[in-house]
Amino acid sequence: MKAPKAPRPSARPAQLEDLLERREAASPAARARLDRDAHALFAERAVVFTDTSDFTHRVERDGILHFLMLFQSAGEACEAAAAAHGGRCVKWEADSLLLVFPDVAAACAGVRAMQRALRTWDEGQPKRDRLRFSYGIGWGEVIDLGGDLFGVEVNLASKLGEDTARPDEALLTPQAARAARAAGVRLEPGGLFVAGARRRRCLKLPIG
Repeated sequence: MKAPKAPRPSARPAQLEDLLERREAASPAARARLDRDAHALFAERAVVFTDTSDFTHRVERDGILHFLMLFQSAGEACEAAAAAHGGRCVKWEADSLLLVFPDVAAACAGVRAMQRALRTWDEGQPKRDRLRFSYGIGWGEVIDLGGDLFGVEVNLASKLGEDTARPDEALLTPQAARAARAAGVRLEPGGLFVAGARRRRCLKLPIG
């Protein structure tokens, strides 16, 4: 009897599934040709990845349900703030949000709006329930599946948001920083981070 297929992590368009199946059966040279012909699957987008400060401590102190209640409420406020700048929340993941924007200038404006919305939300909460986010911003070609995003800049934005940025700090990947400066967005030095065994320089977006 044939073993059932494992559930997929996210729904994939038929075009992508067909490409992956043909790529699996192809030679290395043929795979290179398939990759060149797959440009229609990619689009240039700005990516924002958030992370919540003290997630583990909060869950140990108050329980996962209490944290999820707070995160849902705060996340909805941030999601609405991002939408006002063309942002779309791709998915909620534990204590993080993954969002996509049409360009880096919109992403920077969206992150500032999210930070303002979070502070307003915090004002209505007891001190122990207030949340603080860190943000990573990337820009480049990604595969957008609606419910998920794939690409190097997604990985780098995640690295910045989760592991590098401090609470109330927004950091941009080198590629996002170049695009932001070209659009006239003011940035500040952000330091170095390591991703993919390479040291990279990020820049900081002032968010107040």
